[in-house]
Amino acid sequence: MVNITTPLRIGYVLYPAFTALDVFGPLTALNLLSMTRNMTLSLISADLAPVSSDRPVASAVSQNFTEFVVPTHTLADAPELDVIIVPGGAGGVDFEATQPHVDFVRRRMDDGESGPAYVMSVCTGASLLARTGRLAGRNATTNKAAFNWVRSVEHAEDVNWIAKARWVVDGNIWTSSGVSAGTDMALAWIEHVYGRNDSENVRIQMEWNAMNQTDDPFAALYGLA
Repeated sequence: MVNITTPLRIGYVLYPAFTALDVFGPLTALNLLSMTRNMTLSLISADLAPVSSDRPVASAVSQNFTEFVVPTHTLADAPELDVIIVPGGAGGVDFEATQPHVDFVRRRMDDGESGPAYVMSVCTGASLLARTGRLAGRNATTNKAAFNWVRSVEHAEDVNWIAKARWVVDGNIWTSSGVSAGTDMALAWIEHVYGRNDSENVRIQMEWNAMNQTDDPFAALYGLA
C-alpha cells in the first residue's frame, strides 16, 4: 500500500507502437485524480525521442495519421516509482526492441523496499511482465484476442493465466484484459488506494460506464471460456 500523504509517483513504460488507449484511458482517470491527490507522472522510454502509438510506422492507407508521445525520462534516469504501468501494443512483439523495457521493470521489481508498491499491465503489456520472470506462480490476465500468444512468451508458462476476467489482482500485481479494460482496472485501483468516493468522482467526470472484474464477454468470444 502506498502512503497517500506523500506524492504518488506513477511511471508509464513506453515503447514504439504501444496502444494509445492502454495509456490514455487509465491516464485520464489518473489526471482527474491528480486534481485532488498529490501525484507525479513519468513517461519512460529507451531514450527521449518521441514514441509512436499504435503502429511503428505510418499505414500505407493513412500515411499522415500518426501520433507520438514525448518521454520525460529514459530507462537509465527514471526516478523511483510507486506504480509502474506497462501498456500493450503491436510493438510488444519486437522482443529485441522491448528487452531493455523488460529489464527495467525486472530491476525495479527486484529493488525491494525502494521498488514499486504496484506493478500494472494493460492488454498485452502482460507479455512484458511475464518476460521479467517475476510473475511466476502469480495470477494474471491479458487481451483475449492475443491470449494464446501472450502465453507463449518467455517465462509465461510459469504464470497462472486467468481467461475470464476484466482484470486480475494478485498482491501488488494488477493486470487487465484488452485495451479499454485498463481503464476499468485503473478505476478499481483508485478505489483500492483512495476509496470509493474518489473512484466514483473520477468515473462520473469521465462519464465512464465501468465494467466489473468478472465482466468479460470477450473470453467466450475467443473461445477461452
